[in-house]
Amino acid sequence: MPAPVPAGYTRGAIVVIGTTTTPERQQPLLQRFWNEAGGYGARMLICATPGTETQSQAYCTLLQTMEAERVEQIQIHDRSATNNADYHAAIDQATGILLLATTPAHVAALIGGTQLATTIRRANARGKTVAGTGDSAAILCQHILQTDNDHSAANPLLHRDRIQFAPGLGIVNRLLLAIEPQTQPAIQHQLAALLTAVAHNPFLIGVEIEPDTGIVIYADTTVEVFGANNVVIVDGHTISYTDVAETKRHSPISVHGVQLHVLKHGQTFNFDSHQARPQTVSDIPIEGAPNR
Repeated sequence: MPAPVPAGYTRGAIVVIGTTTTPERQQPLLQRFWNEAGGYGARMLICATPGTETQSQAYCTLLQTMEAERVEQIQIHDRSATNNADYHAAIDQATGILLLATTPAHVAALIGGTQLATTIRRANARGKTVAGTGDSAAILCQHILQTDNDHSAANPLLHRDRIQFAPGLGIVNRLLLAIEPQTQPAIQHQLAALLTAVAHNPFLIGVEIEPDTGIVIYADTTVEVFGANNVVIVDGHTISYTDVAETKRHSPISVHGVQLHVLKHGQTFNFDSHQARPQTVSDIPIEGAPNR
């Protein structure tokens, strides 16, 4: 669960950066994280896990070119590293924390249930921006969505065993993330997984992020889209019927009354009001805007 917000503080932004297809598309997305973390006064911390060392160094170099006040890296190679007092101090001093991993399950196994995870949650509750990139960004959520990748025609679009839930770090508890890969997106598969998940628990809100696109979640539970492509919102608060609890394995399930929103850059959705809104007209450029 997210850490409680202390008196006098406002929860920090949560930034999810989808997969990127080119370095040119990556830069403006990362710049949005830089902006949310304080811009030129940002103190950036990259938390790298095994397999992300090259990516961590590339992000470090890119953030340094943006002239952040400070950019640091820490390497979390095993669970014993989470006890490093210097790492906890670095998180406390940062204004923006970026978690890198090869998969969300990998980083969950490394830092789930540790004091380091608690320190990151508390940092966000005290106004620090926390971010993740690619499909590993699902670690930011209370629930990680794991899907059955069997696309065989023998299986229906929606069936009970298409998905499983695994525990994440709980930086945000309403969100379920499905992030499309750089290759040809399996749109039907991603949407089916989110529909199935929301049928299991309509409190959750499914979010599918296309490549070269990201979202920011603010303290007032508003999600804002930035980048070149679309974000799909699957909202189950109006579900009137589902038989997901009664069906057998791999049998088709049904769900009625789901709301679906397709958003683009600058548009927003609020978790509490369940309202999607178009972009507010402004002459001020926004970091992360599509360059087309």
